[in-house]
Parts: sequence; structure tokens; C-alpha cells
Amino acid sequence: MKIVKIKKHYICLLCISFLYSVVYTQQYEEMSFTELENAIIHTEDHLNSTIRRANGIMIIETIIDISEKFNPKQEYYLKGYSYNLLGKIHFSTKDYKEALRNYKIAELFVKELEGFQELSIDINNNIALVYINGFNKPKKALKRIKHIYEKSDDLNENSQHILALNLANIYIKTKNYNKAYHLLEKCKKYFINQQQQPSKLATTYTSYGEYYYRKKKYSTAIKYYELAATIAEKNQLFRQAMTIYKKYEDLLVKIGKEDKAYLILKKYTKHHQTALEIEKLEAEQYKKQLIVSEEKNTIETQKAQQSKTISIFTVSLLLLCLILFCFFIYNHRKTKILGKSLALRNKQLKISKEKSDHLAAVKTKFISTVSHELRTPLYGVVGLSSILMERIKDEENHKFIKLMKFSADHLLNLINDVLQVSKMESYEIRLDKSTYDIKNLADDIKNSFEYQADKNGNTLHLNFDPNIPNLLIGDSVRLSQIFINLISNANKFTKNGNIWLNFVNPVITDNTVEITFEIKDDGRGIPLDKQEIIFDKFSQANSKDHTTGTGLGLHIVKNLVDLHGGDIKIKSAPGEGSTFYFTISFEIDTMSEVSNTTNNTKNCISLLNTKEYNILIVEDNKINQIVTQNILKTKGYYSEIADDGLIAIEMVKQKKYDLILMDLNMPNMGGMESTKIIRELNSDVPIIALTASDTQDTIKAILNSDSGFSDFMRKPYKSEEFFRKIEMNITSTISKAS
Repeated sequence: MKIVKIKKHYICLLCISFLYSVVYTQQYEEMSFTELENAIIHTEDHLNSTIRRANGIMIIETIIDISEKFNPKQEYYLKGYSYNLLGKIHFSTKDYKEALRNYKIAELFVKELEGFQELSIDINNNIALVYINGFNKPKKALKRIKHIYEKSDDLNENSQHILALNLANIYIKTKNYNKAYHLLEKCKKYFINQQQQPSKLATTYTSYGEYYYRKKKYSTAIKYYELAATIAEKNQLFRQAMTIYKKYEDLLVKIGKEDKAYLILKKYTKHHQTALEIEKLEAEQYKKQLIVSEEKNTIETQKAQQSKTISIFTVSLLLLCLILFCFFIYNHRKTKILGKSLALRNKQLKISKEKSDHLAAVKTKFISTVSHELRTPLYGVVGLSSILMERIKDEENHKFIKLMKFSADHLLNLINDVLQVSKMESYEIRLDKSTYDIKNLADDIKNSFEYQADKNGNTLHLNFDPNIPNLLIGDSVRLSQIFINLISNANKFTKNGNIWLNFVNPVITDNTVEITFEIKDDGRGIPLDKQEIIFDKFSQANSKDHTTGTGLGLHIVKNLVDLHGGDIKIKSAPGEGSTFYFTISFEIDTMSEVSNTTNNTKNCISLLNTKEYNILIVEDNKINQIVTQNILKTKGYYSEIADDGLIAIEMVKQKKYDLILMDLNMPNMGGMESTKIIRELNSDVPIIALTASDTQDTIKAILNSDSGFSDFMRKPYKSEEFFRKIEMNITSTISKAS
């Protein structure tokens, strides 16, 4: 069965109206005009509970019906007064639409009268309160109440101050704080001396709290909210206390005092429960009154031979009403408490999320800046070493330059450690696929670490199984980073000993090979209880090891091995050394010729006469200009330089280029904006983005089909990859960057 939810005061109203409408009509029809006016006043003074409001609606509607027996002036006055009171009842239950309708009807009747200024002002004041509290239209409210306040000189002092208090609240809503403060000061002086008006004094202090809240004087606002709450509690104004504590809680949440806000929420809940209990008690008292009235009615109906039927029917409906009433009270209390608790929790979560988003943005900005600022100078080191390798051919110097280049690559990898940890956690690391000679890679790693090992009195051994194919497809940079971190780690904790780098046990299946790698030392070893944590971030086997590294090396190693599809393991014992080992599968490059030369240019597309091609280098860094231009010279390319994006645009207008190498971060105009303008001038010229940034956002921006870029490369880069991309873009049509 579907239960239709109806507000509890309407349920009571329907039941009571049905049972007692006849009795009330007979009772009030016999009253005079003055007695009916007093009945309205008495009803207005006793509307502090749901039951009494429901009873009041019945009384007022009865008076409206019988007021037509008087002369027009008396009739209009009773109807105006009654509809105004109906509006107040609906306003108290937050049925603002119905409240406004009744106030407007009351206004129509009062306009036909003369000499009832106080009632007219009260109606206009009530309409203003509906506009501001019910429909959030402070300008309409201000127009109403400001007009009647200026005409309130004939009112008694109490009514004038009530109007002033309402006007002050509207001024606060409309941010006219100076006028609001002046009126509040006036009201405070008056209501402090009016002991019979605690509700208005509490409202005044609440308005002070709202005023200082909006002025961002939070400590003063808290003081006044506490004063208002104290007065409301002292005078058992529980509903008003609930409203005050709600505003107080909102303020505490805003200034970040969630713990205190929770305590205030508990007070709110306590008063809400107290108010419900009082209303329940009043309902029981009212029930007794109804039972007494029913007994009288039963005697009368017995004379009319209807007592038995009406009595049974009345008791049944009354019990049903009370059951429904209790149910809705219970449900409302539970829902209210849960709702407030969830609202507070949602506010806390929202604040936490905003802080988290801010920290994430700062982290991303830091990574982007560090990535660019560190990789840009390294581009010069790697690039110049590559140029020197091409120009210097004697064996001894060539070997030194080769080691310098490898060390520069190693330095770049070390700088990337901290950046890579963040990228691994956000799944931004992906393995590249390119052909490389794994034997040369092993030799380079061994040679680059011989000097470092010799400083600790260690001997570095390389065992390379001859059955391992030389040319493999994979990410040589990530693989070498694994070995570099593990060898460096072994060298730290081994003195006057041996370190072995073993490439062993190849298992070849079709065009793949599975290789086992071991990095072994005879150093101090790792205790068993520390072997589980050494792969965690910033973890080290010994608390004194913080002076020897960042604690990120093994964490990066584990993640990179996992990325290759392997699983790194360790065998170690104190005083017996350590062995780190793992197995990785590689694709064999069966399409390339077996070659042991260090410069593998198999991916390059051979151009017959590179001197015929003119390349525009758009780069603001002078060292990088020299590096890029000289690397191009090694292949015979002619090139020109533009210091920023604006200059590049002017050069493209005046001359045709076969390819553009575009840096992203430049003064005056960056590469992104410059590329879009160049595309409007020339839609065919290949444009390759050169970036030292390695963030996902930067790469996505380059790869966007609207960016205008044909391709991209990260700095620093390998020469063979550099020339392969240049030749591929020159000999093909413009395509989307991929």
C-alpha cells in the first residue's frame, strides 16, 4: 500500500474540523463583534504548538464565515484581521505561498476601511517577512517595510521597535549594514528593558550575529549567537533556540571549527527533541480536552439519539489521528537528526576535497616546472656530447665522450626519480618500443660504474650469456634505469668486494626471448625483517642510511620491473651479500641486420641530398640553439633560428621551410599559439614539437588534433630517433600527431 505523506498539522486540522466544526459554529454564532475580536486576539496569543495552530485555523475560518452577519465595516475588519492571522499560521509552518495569499486577501479588506492603521501596518510587515524569508526577495520586502516604517509614528513604541527589527534584518540581507546596525542598536536598548519580550531580544541578538557574520567579524558574531541562544533557552523558546543554533553551526563550519559545530548540532537536536516532546504533551492535553468536549457532545447527541454512533466514530478517528501524529513526530525527528549530520559531513568532505584538489594542482605544477627546468640544460649536455662523438674519432677520446654521454643520460635518469614516482602513482608511465643492442647497453652500464665501484674498492663483473640475441625491441632507458639503481645500491653497501651484473638463462620462443637478470654483491646484506619494506617509498634497511640516498631507488625499480611484466625478488642475509633477480620477456628484432656499431640508424629513412632541405629551429635558449643546429649539420641539413614564436611567424611569411622544430615555452609567444597561427599560413609544413615537459597534460595538448603539430619529441632525445622523425615527416604528408 502506498502511503501518501501529508504534513502533520494538516492531518490534525482535517480530523478536528470534521469532528467539531458544528460545535464551534454554534458557539461563535452567538458572540458579539467585540467577543469575536477578542477570540481572534486570544487565538493569536496561543499559537505556540502544532495542535493549537490547527485549532486556531478552525476557529478563524469559523469567524470568517459568520462575520457576514455584521455591518460592512465590522465584517471587513474581522475578515482582514482573520486572514492576517491565517497568514501568520501558514508562515509559522513555512507554507509561504499560502501565507502570502492570505495576507493579500487581508490587505484587500483593510483597504476598504479607515482608522485601522495598526492592522494595515502589521499586514504590510507580514508581507515583507514572507518576501524575505519565503521567496528571498529582499528588495520587495524592503520596499514594503520601509514605506510602513516611515508612517509608524502613530503606532505604540513596541510596534515601532518590532518594525525596526524587521527592517534591520532586511537591511542585512540587502548589505546595507550601516542602517541595519543603527536600527539594531535602537532595538537592543528597547528590548533589554522589556522583560515580557524575551523572544524579540533573542531575535535582536541573532540579527547582531548575522550582521557581524556578514562583516566577517566571526568572534563577535559567535558572542551574539551565544547570547541569543541563552535567552531562548532560559525562556524555553525551543523552536527559536533551534533557529539560532542552526545559524551558529553554519558559522562554525564556515570558519573551520567542525568539532565545535558538531557540539552545536547536538544542542540543536536536543532542543528539537524537547520541542517535539512539549508538542506531544500538549497534544495529549488537547486530547483530554477533546474527550471532555466529546463527553458533553455525547450527552447532547444522546438526546438526539446519535450518541453511540458519534462516540465510536470520534474515538476511532482520534486514535488514528494520534497514531499518525506520533508516527510523523518520530519520523520527522529521526530524519532531521540524520539530515543535519549528513549535511555537516558533506560540508567537511567538500572542504577536504577542495584542499585535496588544490594540493594536486600544486603537485602537477611543481612536476611540470621541475621537469622543464632540469631537462632543458641536460638537453645541452646530451646534445653536445652527441656532437662531439660525431666529430672526434680517435678511440681514446671517443671512449671518454661516450662515457660522458652515458653519464649525462644517467644523471637525467636520477633527476627523473622523484618525478617518476609521482607519474607511476598516477599511471602516466608507459614503455617505449624501439630497437637497441642489449650487449652494448650492458657494456655501457658496466663502464659507467667502474670508476664509482673503484672508489669503494669494488670490482664490477659483467656476465653476458652469448645466446642472448643482441637486437631487442623495448624501452632501453627504463631497463637501464633498473640496472643503474640496483648497481648503485649494491655499491653503496659493499666495500672492497665484488658486484656482478648477470644477463643469463635466455629462453627463446619464436620471436621472443625471456632473460633472467641478476645484480649480486658480497656486501653487508639485508636482514630478513627488512626485506619486505625496502621496496616502499623512502624506506631503507637501516635508519642510518638516510644519508646515502633518497629511499626512492628500489621503489622505482620495483615499479619498472612490474611495468615490464616481471617480478623482482631478493635473496640476502646479514654479512653474506644480496642478490636481486627478475625475469623479463623481450621481442627480438628479426628485421634488422645484426650490427654491433654504437649508432643504430636502422629506423632512419635515407634522404638523397639533405642539403636541399631547410629547417626552421624555433628556440629561445642559446645553448639549445647551438646543439640542435649542430646536430642537424652532422647530417647535412641547412637550418635557421627564430628566438620566439612571433619571429617564427614572420619568417614563415617570408620564406618556405621544409620542416619546423618548435619549442613550447618561449617569451613573447609560446609554441602552442605560434603553431596555430603558422597553420593558417601554411597547412602542409611539418611541425615537430620539442618539449622538456613530461606531464600528461602537455602531451595531451600536443596530440590534440587542433594543436597543428605533426609530431613531438621529448628533450633530451637520442640522435637516431631525432633524425628518424625529421626524415619521416619531411618525406610524408602532414598527419595527426601520434
